[in-house]
Parts: sequence; structure tokens; C-alpha cells
Amino acid sequence: MRRIFIISLIFLNGCFFGIFQRPKTLGEGNLDISVGASFQFTANPYDRQDIEKTGYSLYPNVGFMFTYGVINGLDVGFAVFGAGMGPFLRFDLYKEKFKGVENEFLLAIYPLYDALFSKSIGLRIDAIYSWQINKNFEPFLFYQLYYHPYFQDFLDPKPLGHIGNGFYHFIGFGSNINIYFERKYKTPDLRFSFEFGLLPVYYNQKFIPVFNFGLGFGGDGLFKCRKEMGRIYCPSDILLNFLYLILLGGNH
Repeated sequence: MRRIFIISLIFLNGCFFGIFQRPKTLGEGNLDISVGASFQFTANPYDRQDIEKTGYSLYPNVGFMFTYGVINGLDVGFAVFGAGMGPFLRFDLYKEKFKGVENEFLLAIYPLYDALFSKSIGLRIDAIYSWQINKNFEPFLFYQLYYHPYFQDFLDPKPLGHIGNGFYHFIGFGSNINIYFERKYKTPDLRFSFEFGLLPVYYNQKFIPVFNFGLGFGGDGLFKCRKEMGRIYCPSDILLNFLYLILLGGNH
């Protein structure tokens, strides 16, 4: 039973967390590359040494995605998460500007193939509402519905308000901080994103709030090197070292 609960957290980690992407469609011809890490934090009733000592447990995970704007309002891409890998589609349902603030509501559909555990296909659907305060800040709210047949057959934890076995619900918020090196770019060269969310789980007749915190980096300039003050600066080097330290710390 303890092993089952751990596996469920590994699966759920990386579903929406992280989003690691812009909470709005990219626009025709634009490319976005995203890499990030997510961390599930929970206090569980199952017997585990780190919980006995500290009262909580932390599970790190990483993921990445490539997104391309086919036309305005429609993106396609490929993603790899802890819950699986596969292509995805994002499209606008609503996009308007009020008093200089661009509001957008989009849906993203991800069929995810789990190559590590169940060798089966799950489905993730994201609903994201964002309002771009200016070109540098993009706060957003999100809801996610996630289904995987592996949960239905093998996992004991069930979410509150679940539609059926295997369905899970995530809610949360986050923001992007965009950086532009050149004014001519319509999309950020670099992007830092964070998100915080909640998954309600009922386990052994106890309510367990599973919190998830995600950090991500993105932008089409993520893997481009620039020369500043006589030195070559590569954003990806800092990013990869940062993720390595996070995962190293999570394993101790």
C-alpha cells in the first residue's frame, strides 16, 4: 500500500506541474522551449522514515516541452512529463483586451503515453485563464482534469469529487516573468515561471492535501548563447545546473 501511494505521487507529479509554458497561445510562426521542475509536498499517514522525522515528504520531478504556433490562436507541440510523453494541442476559446490588459482563456489537450509503468495512454486537459498585465508579467489561474487507466486498476487513493476511478482534479495559480533581449521579438527570449496548486486526495479515511510547486524556464532563447562584456553567456547552463541541484537535494 505504501508503494502504491508513492507511485501515485510520482505519476501525478509532472501532470500539470509543470505547465512550464506561456499561459497564452504563441501566435503564428513563434516557437517556445520549456524546461522545469516540480515538487509535491504532502503529509501522509503511511509509514515512511522522512515523514516520521519531519512530518512531511517532498517528491521532485522534471519535464520539458516544445511548442509551435501554427496560426494565431492555435499551438501544437510535444511534451515529456513524469506522467508520460506525447503531442499536445492548445487553442483559444476567448481572447479580449480590457483597459490595456489582455485576457485569454485556452484549452490544452495532451494524450500522454506512459512508457515507464503501465505502458498505456492517459489523457490530460488543461483550462488556463490568464491576464497579461504587461509584456513582462503574465499571471494565470488553471484547472486540470487528468485521467489514466493505471489509477483505476491499481491505486487506492481517490480524489474528492472524482468523476470516476482514475480521474483527478488539479486547481492552482501561477505567473510568468518574461525577459526580452531585443525589442523586435514578439515572444520572450527567456521566461521564468512558477505555479502553485492543490490535489485533494482521500486515503485511509483521511483527507490529504497534496500541494505542488513548480518552477520553469522557457523561451526561444533558452538554448541560445550570447556574448556579454567579453564573456559567452548561455542561459541553459544556469538552468541545467539549477535543476541538477534541486534533484540532488530532493534525493537526500
